[in-house]
Amino acid sequence: MSTSRGPRAGKAGRPRRAGARAAAKKRARARARAARPKQKPKRTAKPRSRARRIAARAAKRAASSSAPRATAKAGVAAKRKRARPKRGARASRAAAATSAQRRPRAPRPAPPPAFPQTTGAPAKQQLLFRMVKARATVLAAIQGMSAGAAERPLGDGKWSTRETILHLVTRDRARLREMEAALLGIRPSWDGLDTARQARVNEEDLVPLRRLDWDEAQRLLLTTRQQLMEAVESIPEEPSDVWEESHPLGWMFHRLPPHDLHHADAIKRWRSGSGTGLGDEP
Repeated sequence: MSTSRGPRAGKAGRPRRAGARAAAKKRARARARAARPKQKPKRTAKPRSRARRIAARAAKRAASSSAPRATAKAGVAAKRKRARPKRGARASRAAAATSAQRRPRAPRPAPPPAFPQTTGAPAKQQLLFRMVKARATVLAAIQGMSAGAAERPLGDGKWSTRETILHLVTRDRARLREMEAALLGIRPSWDGLDTARQARVNEEDLVPLRRLDWDEAQRLLLTTRQQLMEAVESIPEEPSDVWEESHPLGWMFHRLPPHDLHHADAIKRWRSGSGTGLGDEP
């Protein structure tokens, strides 16, 4: 009996060992898979139909176009809300305006001087500035005037513009002649003359210059005033009392700017009323 069971038992044991090895391998593979990190499965986009794609694009465009309008409306509403004052704010503003009207206004500051460069300047420099300014007014009054217009009288029994300019030359020359004596305290020769006597002196001084034409009169006006300004510049500023109107020298030159302005105004009034003098010939 023992000889017949041995071979059968050996043949039956082989399949059992092979099955055990296969089961062990399977378990090892399972353990290896369990030890690996798990990965999420990739999602694949589902294919959309053509109708769905068109509807999605239309909805996107509608949302993008309506957003700016909604934002603008909201901004306008917010501005109106901010601009609309409350009743309390209106009442406080009205009260503030009423109180401001009741309070006396502070006095306005005095305007700055027209020519601040003369403020604090010595008496001599202030006098020179007035002389330059007045003579500039004379030159502006005759600017552009023709020779024919300059020969017309400024009124019945009045000088022409050319004669008036020559008269200004004679008054500058009178100061050139007597300024040294005036600096020493001697009164000018025309101080105290009445109107008739002064008119005769003016005519006598004008006689040797009447032959000059319009262009020559204008040139003589410039050169004579230049000589006078140089002579005044040569006199020292000190003592300052010689430049006061109470001194003969100061009296002589303080009357020169008003004299220029008087004749410049007469010429301007004639040009604006009787004729322009701009190229009109007699």
